[in-house]
Amino acid sequence: MSSGHFRGNLLRNGIAPDVLLPPLSLIFERTFDGEVRTPVFANDRIYFASLDSHAYALNLAGDTVWAFKSGARINASLMVIDERCYFGSNDHHFYALNSHTGALLWKSPAQAAIQGNFAAAGDMVYCGAYDDHVYALEADTGDVRWKVNVGSGVNGSPAVLDGALFVGTNGGALYALDAQTGQTIWQTSAPGGINSTCAVSKQGVFLGTRSGHLCAFDVATGQLHWSVDFGARIFASPALDDEFVYMASDRGSLRKLHLCDGQLVWDAPIGRLNTGQVWSSPVLSGKVVYIGPALGLILAVDRLGGERLWSYSVEGPSSSSVAIERTRLACSTGGNHLLVFSTIRLES
Repeated sequence: MSSGHFRGNLLRNGIAPDVLLPPLSLIFERTFDGEVRTPVFANDRIYFASLDSHAYALNLAGDTVWAFKSGARINASLMVIDERCYFGSNDHHFYALNSHTGALLWKSPAQAAIQGNFAAAGDMVYCGAYDDHVYALEADTGDVRWKVNVGSGVNGSPAVLDGALFVGTNGGALYALDAQTGQTIWQTSAPGGINSTCAVSKQGVFLGTRSGHLCAFDVATGQLHWSVDFGARIFASPALDDEFVYMASDRGSLRKLHLCDGQLVWDAPIGRLNTGQVWSSPVLSGKVVYIGPALGLILAVDRLGGERLWSYSVEGPSSSSVAIERTRLACSTGGNHLLVFSTIRLES
Protein backbone atom coordinates (compact mmCIF):
# COMPACT_ATOMS: atom_id res chain seq x y z
CA MET A 1 0.00 0.00 0.00
CA SER A 2 1.10 3.54 -0.59
CA SER A 3 0.12 6.88 0.83
CA GLY A 4 -2.43 8.98 -0.96
CA HIS A 5 -1.45 11.77 -3.31
CA PHE A 6 -3.35 15.04 -3.80
CA ARG A 7 -3.10 17.47 -6.70
CA GLY A 8 -5.26 20.49 -7.40
CA ASN A 9 -6.85 23.19 -5.49
CA LEU A 10 -28.46 8.25 -3.52
CA LEU A 11 -26.49 5.84 -4.80
CA ARG A 12 -28.58 5.44 -7.87
CA ASN A 13 -27.12 5.54 -11.36
CA GLY A 14 -23.72 6.05 -9.76
CA ILE A 15 -24.64 9.16 -7.76
CA ALA A 16 -23.50 9.22 -4.12
CA PRO A 17 -26.00 10.59 -1.57
CA ASP A 18 -23.30 12.77 0.00
CA VAL A 19 -20.56 15.10 -1.19
CA LEU A 20 -17.07 13.85 -0.37
CA LEU A 21 -14.18 16.07 -1.40
CA PRO A 22 -10.55 14.92 -1.69
CA PRO A 23 -7.94 14.59 -0.39
CA LEU A 24 -8.76 11.54 1.74
CA SER A 25 -6.82 9.68 4.41
CA LEU A 26 -6.91 5.97 5.25
CA ILE A 27 -8.56 5.46 8.65
CA PHE A 28 -8.56 1.66 8.77
CA GLU A 29 -7.87 -1.47 6.77
CA ARG A 30 -9.27 -4.96 7.41
CA THR A 31 -8.19 -8.27 5.91
CA PHE A 32 -10.55 -11.16 5.14
CA ASP A 33 -10.22 -14.71 3.82
CA GLY A 34 -11.56 -13.93 0.37
CA GLU A 35 -11.63 -11.08 -2.11
CA VAL A 36 -13.84 -8.25 -0.91
CA ARG A 37 -16.64 -7.14 -3.22
CA THR A 38 -18.10 -3.63 -3.55
CA PRO A 39 -19.20 -2.36 -0.11
CA VAL A 40 -22.26 -0.32 0.80
CA PHE A 41 -22.95 2.07 3.69
CA ALA A 42 -26.26 1.79 5.56
CA ASN A 43 -27.50 1.97 9.15
CA ASP A 44 -24.13 3.43 10.25
CA ARG A 45 -22.46 0.22 9.11
CA ILE A 46 -20.45 -1.07 6.19
CA TYR A 47 -21.91 -4.11 4.45
CA PHE A 48 -20.12 -6.24 1.86
CA ALA A 49 -19.70 -9.75 0.51
CA SER A 50 -16.51 -11.74 0.15
CA LEU A 51 -15.43 -14.62 -2.04
CA ASP A 52 -14.97 -16.58 1.21
CA SER A 53 -18.77 -17.18 0.97
CA HIS A 54 -19.58 -14.70 3.74
CA ALA A 55 -21.67 -11.56 3.97
CA TYR A 56 -20.34 -9.10 6.55
CA ALA A 57 -21.45 -6.05 8.48
CA LEU A 58 -18.86 -3.85 10.20
CA ASN A 59 -19.36 -0.81 12.36
CA LEU A 60 -17.77 2.46 11.29
CA ALA A 61 -14.74 1.73 13.47
CA GLY A 62 -14.06 -1.46 11.48
CA ASP A 63 -15.26 -4.02 14.04
CA THR A 64 -17.26 -7.01 12.80
CA VAL A 65 -20.91 -6.78 13.87
CA TRP A 66 -21.96 -10.01 12.18
CA ALA A 67 -20.86 -12.48 9.51
CA PHE A 68 -23.17 -14.86 7.65
CA LYS A 69 -21.92 -17.85 5.64
CA SER A 70 -23.74 -18.90 2.49
CA GLY A 71 -23.19 -22.18 0.67
CA ALA A 72 -20.74 -20.80 -1.92
CA ARG A 73 -18.90 -17.66 -3.00
CA ILE A 74 -20.81 -14.39 -3.22
CA ASN A 75 -19.81 -12.36 -6.26
CA ALA A 76 -22.19 -9.43 -6.11
CA SER A 77 -22.74 -6.56 -3.73
CA LEU A 78 -25.26 -6.64 -0.92
CA MET A 79 -28.43 -4.56 -1.15
CA VAL A 80 -29.44 -3.10 2.21
CA ILE A 81 -32.86 -1.56 2.69
CA ASP A 82 -33.85 -0.69 6.25
CA GLU A 83 -34.14 -3.95 8.20
CA ARG A 84 -33.07 -6.30 5.41
CA CYS A 85 -29.92 -7.24 3.53
CA TYR A 86 -30.35 -9.06 0.20
CA PHE A 87 -27.87 -10.96 -1.97
CA GLY A 88 -27.48 -13.96 -4.25
CA SER A 89 -24.89 -16.72 -4.04
CA ASN A 90 -23.21 -19.24 -6.30
CA ASP A 91 -25.02 -21.86 -4.21
CA HIS A 92 -28.09 -21.12 -6.42
CA HIS A 93 -30.02 -19.25 -3.72
CA PHE A 94 -31.26 -15.74 -3.03
CA TYR A 95 -30.94 -14.60 0.58
CA ALA A 96 -32.49 -12.02 2.88
CA LEU A 97 -30.88 -11.34 6.26
CA ASN A 98 -31.79 -9.11 9.16
CA SER A 99 -29.48 -6.17 8.47
CA HIS A 100 -28.92 -5.50 12.18
CA THR A 101 -28.19 -9.04 13.39
CA GLY A 102 -27.30 -11.06 10.28
CA ALA A 103 -30.03 -13.60 11.07
CA LEU A 104 -31.49 -15.45 8.08
CA LEU A 105 -34.97 -14.20 7.18
CA TRP A 106 -35.52 -16.29 4.06
CA LYS A 107 -33.70 -18.27 1.40
CA SER A 108 -35.18 -18.80 -2.07
CA PRO A 109 -33.82 -21.17 -4.76
CA ALA A 110 -32.79 -20.49 -8.33
CA GLN A 111 -31.57 -23.11 -10.79
CA ALA A 112 -28.03 -21.75 -11.25
CA ALA A 113 -25.48 -19.37 -9.78
CA ILE A 114 -26.43 -15.76 -9.04
CA GLN A 115 -23.81 -13.18 -10.05
CA GLY A 116 -25.68 -9.85 -10.07
CA ASN A 117 -27.06 -7.50 -7.46
CA PHE A 118 -30.65 -6.98 -6.37
CA ALA A 119 -32.96 -4.09 -7.19
CA ALA A 120 -36.08 -3.15 -5.24
CA ALA A 121 -39.41 -1.45 -5.85
CA GLY A 122 -42.39 -1.40 -3.51
CA ASP A 123 -42.91 -4.79 -1.83
CA MET A 124 -40.75 -6.69 -4.33
CA VAL A 125 -37.07 -7.34 -4.98
CA TYR A 126 -35.55 -8.40 -8.29
CA CYS A 127 -32.46 -10.30 -9.40
CA GLY A 128 -31.24 -12.28 -12.38
CA ALA A 129 -29.53 -15.67 -12.36
CA TYR A 130 -27.43 -17.84 -14.66
CA ASP A 131 -30.46 -20.10 -15.22
CA ASP A 132 -31.53 -17.55 -17.90
CA HIS A 133 -34.26 -16.09 -15.69
CA VAL A 134 -35.05 -12.81 -13.98
CA TYR A 135 -36.85 -13.28 -10.66
CA ALA A 136 -39.32 -11.06 -8.83
CA LEU A 137 -39.50 -12.05 -5.16
CA GLU A 138 -41.72 -10.96 -2.30
CA ALA A 139 -39.46 -8.77 -0.16
CA ASP A 140 -40.97 -10.13 3.08
CA THR A 141 -40.98 -13.84 2.31
CA GLY A 142 -38.81 -14.59 -0.73
CA ASP A 143 -41.78 -16.19 -2.51
CA VAL A 144 -41.51 -15.94 -6.29
CA ARG A 145 -44.05 -13.44 -7.65
CA TRP A 146 -42.91 -14.10 -11.20
CA LYS A 147 -39.89 -15.21 -13.18
CA VAL A 148 -39.14 -14.59 -16.85
CA ASN A 149 -36.86 -16.49 -19.20
CA VAL A 150 -34.63 -13.93 -20.93
CA GLY A 151 -32.75 -16.49 -23.04
CA SER A 152 -29.31 -16.09 -21.45
CA GLY A 153 -27.60 -15.75 -18.09
CA VAL A 154 -27.79 -12.43 -16.27
CA ASN A 155 -24.54 -11.05 -14.88
CA GLY A 156 -25.55 -7.44 -14.31
CA SER A 157 -28.21 -6.08 -12.00
CA PRO A 158 -31.73 -4.93 -12.84
CA ALA A 159 -32.64 -1.25 -12.76
CA VAL A 160 -36.13 0.05 -11.95
CA LEU A 161 -37.81 3.21 -13.22
CA ASP A 162 -41.50 4.16 -13.26
CA GLY A 163 -42.80 0.61 -12.90
CA ALA A 164 -40.44 -0.93 -15.45
CA LEU A 165 -37.51 -3.26 -14.86
CA PHE A 166 -34.53 -2.98 -17.22
CA VAL A 167 -31.99 -5.80 -17.50
CA GLY A 168 -29.30 -6.88 -19.96
CA THR A 169 -28.20 -10.46 -20.62
CA ASN A 170 -24.92 -12.16 -21.40
CA GLY A 171 -26.28 -12.89 -24.85
CA GLY A 172 -26.69 -9.20 -25.65
CA ALA A 173 -30.45 -8.83 -25.20
CA LEU A 174 -31.90 -5.84 -23.35
CA TYR A 175 -35.33 -6.15 -21.78
CA ALA A 176 -37.84 -3.75 -20.31
CA LEU A 177 -40.25 -5.76 -18.16
CA ASP A 178 -43.36 -4.73 -16.27
CA ALA A 179 -42.14 -4.73 -12.66
CA GLN A 180 -45.46 -6.03 -11.32
CA THR A 181 -46.20 -8.79 -13.82
CA GLY A 182 -42.95 -9.57 -15.65
CA GLN A 183 -44.59 -9.01 -19.04
CA THR A 184 -42.22 -7.76 -21.74
CA ILE A 185 -42.69 -4.06 -22.52
CA TRP A 186 -39.98 -4.14 -25.17
CA GLN A 187 -36.94 -6.19 -26.11
CA THR A 188 -33.95 -5.18 -28.18
CA SER A 189 -30.32 -6.17 -28.65
CA ALA A 190 -26.98 -4.49 -28.08
CA PRO A 191 -23.78 -5.12 -30.10
CA GLY A 192 -22.06 -7.72 -27.92
CA GLY A 193 -22.89 -9.44 -24.65
CA ILE A 194 -23.88 -7.36 -21.63
CA ASN A 195 -22.16 -7.71 -18.27
CA SER A 196 -22.75 -4.24 -16.92
CA THR A 197 -25.77 -2.94 -15.07
CA CYS A 198 -28.03 -0.50 -16.91
CA ALA A 199 -28.19 3.10 -15.76
CA VAL A 200 -31.67 4.46 -16.37
CA SER A 201 -33.20 7.93 -16.42
CA LYS A 202 -35.99 9.72 -18.26
CA GLN A 203 -33.38 10.44 -20.94
CA GLY A 204 -32.67 6.82 -21.71
CA VAL A 205 -31.22 3.43 -20.83
CA PHE A 206 -27.41 3.45 -20.91
CA LEU A 207 -25.16 0.39 -20.84
CA GLY A 208 -21.83 -0.95 -22.03
CA THR A 209 -21.14 -4.15 -23.94
CA ARG A 210 -18.32 -6.65 -24.25
CA SER A 211 -17.82 -5.51 -27.84
CA GLY A 212 -16.81 -2.13 -26.41
CA HIS A 213 -19.89 -0.07 -27.22
CA LEU A 214 -21.61 2.40 -24.92
CA CYS A 215 -25.25 2.41 -26.02
CA ALA A 216 -28.18 4.72 -25.31
CA PHE A 217 -31.71 3.40 -25.82
CA ASP A 218 -35.10 5.12 -25.63
CA VAL A 219 -36.57 4.30 -22.22
CA ALA A 220 -40.13 3.89 -23.57
CA THR A 221 -39.51 2.00 -26.83
CA GLY A 222 -36.03 0.46 -26.71
CA GLN A 223 -34.99 2.26 -29.90
CA LEU A 224 -31.23 2.81 -30.12
CA HIS A 225 -30.48 6.54 -29.89
CA TRP A 226 -26.72 6.32 -30.27
CA SER A 227 -23.75 4.01 -29.81
CA VAL A 228 -20.08 4.91 -29.24
CA ASP A 229 -17.28 2.43 -29.86
CA PHE A 230 -14.78 2.68 -27.00
CA GLY A 231 -12.30 0.41 -28.74
CA ALA A 232 -12.12 -1.89 -25.68
CA ARG A 233 -14.49 -4.12 -23.74
CA ILE A 234 -16.86 -2.55 -21.23
CA PHE A 235 -17.69 -4.48 -18.06
CA ALA A 236 -18.26 -1.54 -15.71
CA SER A 237 -21.59 0.20 -15.25
CA PRO A 238 -22.18 3.86 -16.15
CA ALA A 239 -22.97 6.79 -13.87
CA LEU A 240 -25.42 9.49 -14.94
CA ASP A 241 -26.23 13.06 -14.07
CA ASP A 242 -28.75 15.34 -15.80
CA GLU A 243 -26.53 16.01 -18.83
CA PHE A 244 -23.69 13.49 -18.97
CA VAL A 245 -22.81 9.81 -18.75
CA TYR A 246 -19.51 8.59 -17.22
CA MET A 247 -18.09 5.21 -18.22
CA ALA A 248 -14.85 3.23 -17.78
CA SER A 249 -13.59 0.56 -20.16
CA ASP A 250 -10.76 -1.91 -20.67
CA ARG A 251 -8.97 0.84 -22.57
CA GLY A 252 -7.80 2.02 -19.13
CA SER A 253 -9.66 5.31 -19.15
CA LEU A 254 -12.78 6.98 -17.79
CA ARG A 255 -14.86 8.98 -20.26
CA LYS A 256 -17.47 11.70 -19.87
CA LEU A 257 -19.96 12.00 -22.73
CA HIS A 258 -23.12 13.98 -23.46
CA LEU A 259 -26.31 12.04 -22.71
CA CYS A 260 -28.09 13.42 -25.76
CA ASP A 261 -25.67 12.30 -28.47
CA GLY A 262 -22.63 10.53 -26.95
CA GLN A 263 -20.21 13.31 -27.85
CA LEU A 264 -16.99 13.12 -25.83
CA VAL A 265 -16.31 15.76 -23.16
CA TRP A 266 -13.12 14.31 -21.66
CA ASP A 267 -11.13 11.08 -21.48
CA ALA A 268 -9.13 10.53 -18.25
CA PRO A 269 -6.57 7.71 -17.76
CA ILE A 270 -7.24 5.47 -14.75
CA GLY A 271 -4.24 3.14 -14.98
CA ARG A 272 -2.38 0.78 -17.26
CA LEU A 273 -4.10 -2.42 -18.28
CA ASN A 274 -1.66 -5.34 -18.35
CA THR A 275 -4.06 -8.16 -17.53
CA GLY A 276 -7.59 -8.40 -16.22
CA GLN A 277 -10.68 -6.33 -16.85
CA VAL A 278 -12.08 -2.99 -15.71
CA TRP A 279 -15.17 -3.74 -13.61
CA SER A 280 -15.04 -0.68 -11.32
CA SER A 281 -17.87 1.75 -11.96
CA PRO A 282 -17.64 5.52 -11.43
CA VAL A 283 -19.43 7.23 -8.53
CA LEU A 284 -20.36 10.93 -8.64
CA SER A 285 -19.98 13.05 -5.52
CA GLY A 286 -20.42 16.79 -5.94
CA LYS A 287 -17.75 18.08 -8.32
CA VAL A 288 -15.76 14.83 -8.12
CA VAL A 289 -15.91 11.47 -9.89
CA TYR A 290 -14.48 8.58 -7.87
CA ILE A 291 -13.52 5.24 -9.36
CA GLY A 292 -12.26 2.17 -7.54
CA PRO A 293 -8.99 0.32 -8.14
CA ALA A 294 -9.82 -1.28 -11.47
CA LEU A 295 -6.16 -0.91 -12.42
CA GLY A 296 -4.49 -0.56 -9.04
CA LEU A 297 -5.50 3.03 -8.18
CA ILE A 298 -8.40 4.53 -6.28
CA LEU A 299 -8.93 7.85 -8.04
CA ALA A 300 -10.74 11.15 -7.62
CA VAL A 301 -11.20 13.02 -10.90
CA ASP A 302 -12.52 16.53 -11.45
CA ARG A 303 -16.03 16.19 -12.81
CA LEU A 304 -15.81 19.29 -15.00
CA GLY A 305 -12.47 18.82 -16.72
CA GLY A 306 -11.35 15.25 -15.96
CA GLU A 307 -8.11 16.22 -14.16
CA ARG A 308 -6.84 13.84 -11.50
CA LEU A 309 -7.33 15.31 -8.01
CA TRP A 310 -6.25 12.47 -5.72
CA SER A 311 -5.01 8.90 -6.02
CA TYR A 312 -4.24 5.98 -3.75
CA SER A 313 -2.26 2.94 -4.91
CA VAL A 314 -3.36 -0.55 -3.92
CA GLU A 315 -2.16 -4.03 -4.75
CA GLY A 316 -4.90 -3.96 -7.49
CA PRO A 317 -6.54 -4.59 -9.83
CA SER A 318 -10.02 -4.95 -8.35
CA SER A 319 -13.60 -5.34 -9.54
CA SER A 320 -14.81 -3.29 -6.57
CA SER A 321 -16.42 0.12 -6.91
CA VAL A 322 -16.32 2.70 -4.14
CA ALA A 323 -19.07 3.42 -1.60
CA ILE A 324 -19.53 6.91 -0.14
CA GLU A 325 -21.32 8.14 2.96
CA ARG A 326 -20.89 11.65 4.39
CA THR A 327 -17.16 11.92 5.14
CA ARG A 328 -16.19 8.31 4.35
CA LEU A 329 -15.26 6.25 1.33
CA ALA A 330 -14.97 2.45 1.38
CA CYS A 331 -13.39 0.23 -1.27
CA SER A 332 -11.64 -3.08 -1.61
CA THR A 333 -8.19 -3.68 -3.01
CA GLY A 334 -7.35 -6.22 -5.66
CA GLY A 335 -7.27 -8.84 -2.92
CA ASN A 336 -8.87 -9.48 0.43
CA HIS A 337 -8.56 -6.04 2.01
CA LEU A 338 -11.29 -3.53 2.86
CA LEU A 339 -10.07 0.07 2.96
CA VAL A 340 -11.99 2.93 4.56
CA PHE A 341 -10.97 6.55 4.02
CA SER A 342 -12.10 9.83 5.48
CA THR A 343 -11.73 13.47 4.49
CA ILE A 344 -8.52 15.25 5.47
CA ARG A 345 -9.03 18.51 7.30
CA LEU A 346 -6.40 20.88 5.95
CA GLU A 347 -5.11 23.70 8.14
CA SER A 348 -5.68 27.18 6.72
